[in-house]
Amino acid sequence: MDKTPPQSLKSDPPTSTLSPPSPGSCFINTMDGRLQRWFPLATLKYDGQRYLCHGRGGDSSSSPQIVHVTNGAEVWGADVTEETLDEWSNSPQSARNGAEKLKETFQCSSPVLDVQGSSAKLLFPKHSGNVTLCLFKLPVSEARAHVQSLIFDLTDRVWELEKLQKEGAPTSASPVKVSQTPQSLLFQDLDSRKKGYGTSAPQLKKRIPGESLINPGSKSKKAARGVDFDDA
Repeated sequence: MDKTPPQSLKSDPPTSTLSPPSPGSCFINTMDGRLQRWFPLATLKYDGQRYLCHGRGGDSSSSPQIVHVTNGAEVWGADVTEETLDEWSNSPQSARNGAEKLKETFQCSSPVLDVQGSSAKLLFPKHSGNVTLCLFKLPVSEARAHVQSLIFDLTDRVWELEKLQKEGAPTSASPVKVSQTPQSLLFQDLDSRKKGYGTSAPQLKKRIPGESLINPGSKSKKAARGVDFDDA
């Protein structure tokens, strides 16, 4: 029987080389355990196709943000650190966390997309020159799962916006009732006029025979007929 003691497992030291996003990077959790959702950043065009640029990441300064670009079939992605976000910005940012800084960067700058097969680039214009972010293409199976996750995240955001819009519906419905009120009052007024009573109905005065229609209260004058010789 071999009594050789088991050897301890040795882990390799961490490296700082830049690598494509791992499969687990598409499902990053926040510090409280909640799953981060994808949020849209910009719609870009390249070679006649439209691409959706979107991001996701943690709220702490140590966790990197993730930027992805997709045309619905293929996906390119890369990690973005806090230092990189500060390098992209042309002006001091007011956002506190990484996700807000990422959104603010895309709002202040209009990146240019360049797709070259398995890699893609986002060029951010700056006063001192362009800042480039290199993105790596995801495998087919991983890209399919990513697009599914993106669709459901964006759908949830649309439903939330519709829910917020419906919660404000009572305030928008009140003018409808106000607009219907004058119409109902108009019908009541017309009905009272027909019946001859009501506050808005005028008092009908009986016309005296011979009274002038133009000047009420005065008698109408008879038209001159000339001289009647029979009465002379």
